[in-house]
Amino acid sequence: MKKTILVTGGAGYIGSACVEALVNDGNEVVVFDNLASGKKEKVNTKAPLIVGDITNLEELDEVFKLHKFDSVIHFAAKKSVPESQQEPALYFRNNVLGTLNILTCMEKYQVPQIIFSSTAAVYKAEDRSDFYFTEDSAVSPASVYGQSKLMSETLIKEFFKTEKISSYSILRYFNVAGDYGLAYREDSAQNVFPLIARALEQDKAFYLFGTDYDTKDGTGVRDYIHLTDLVDAHLKALDNSDSGVFNLGTSTGFSVKELIEAFEKKTGKTLKVENVPRRAGDIGTVVADAKKAREILGWEPKHSLEEMVDSTVAVYGL
Repeated sequence: MKKTILVTGGAGYIGSACVEALVNDGNEVVVFDNLASGKKEKVNTKAPLIVGDITNLEELDEVFKLHKFDSVIHFAAKKSVPESQQEPALYFRNNVLGTLNILTCMEKYQVPQIIFSSTAAVYKAEDRSDFYFTEDSAVSPASVYGQSKLMSETLIKEFFKTEKISSYSILRYFNVAGDYGLAYREDSAQNVFPLIARALEQDKAFYLFGTDYDTKDGTGVRDYIHLTDLVDAHLKALDNSDSGVFNLGTSTGFSVKELIEAFEKKTGKTLKVENVPRRAGDIGTVVADAKKAREILGWEPKHSLEEMVDSTVAVYGL
């Protein structure tokens, strides 16, 4: 069934890709974004873009008043872990108050469903190479960013328990990479894929944080998921009536050295790697157990690490 959907943060890297898919699937989509980091030129022209801030309840209320939404997909958030440690108030205000404002409008205008962009950063660190994070794994975020996402999750669950909203899907992303065909380039992104790509493009050093982990080659191992697969999970969550939390990952880990080798193989270039000490709070292995999303959402990641590298290389013209 086609829906009318509000996408907050719909001009961002993930949000704009999701808007593209939703529009192509025949849904009516409204985008709400403050354009602090989003790019209006990446928003599908069939989806009206309203420039506003989720921390401003009056601006949000106007949008809800004008449209009869069936669902909200909530991407809008600050997402830099280092920045969150330096400016906690900014993160709590934007991520937590913003989510509360959205839920307040959903209750007021009887919007039943929310799909929330969360993160594996909510989990308590388990520094074991054989450990897979499940949705029932202990939560204890090591960063303000992770805390702000966990607090937002709690708000959503409480609005559901008190029957202010009818359903929710909390999607805990692991490491998103690749391009959706929009050639979306985030020059301020601190994720490893764009960091490697920018270092290759600019012939600058790539800082490798930690080479002494208990992993296959001493570097950190992470679960990388293609943006296209992530978007597909959101579309499947729209049709999901079983409220809950879902990990989104491939359940396969790749080390930073393996990423570097994949980029070098694809580009024929040699990355300038500078080994530096571990960052505080980093652990060796973070890999998802994503069986729940497979079983309940009917979702299956289909894209390989090589495809993530290929599409990133294309965006950066390497």
